Amino acid sequence: MAQYFFDFKSDKTFSRDEDGVELLDAEAAHDMALCALIDAARDAVIEGSLGQRFAVEVRNGTGRVLEVTAVFNSKIFRTQ
Repeated sequence: MAQYFFDFKSDKTFSRDEDGVELLDAEAAHDMALCALIDAARDAVIEGSLGQRFAVEVRNGTGRVLEVTAVFNSKIFRTQ
């Protein structure tokens, strides 16, 4: 088990994970990062946005391990 930290970045925010979480391996960290990115996307789609960029960067005690990124667009063309 290793300690992984999940830093969140978007066009307007950066949040550094100071606590981290213990996970079995980098694959488990990737799965967790992907879930966090999906949650961020869900919020963006609900709010409506164009070209919103998100990233979850994962690091351990020795440095960067992986990054998951996405760009989301949400438009309402008709209300009825």
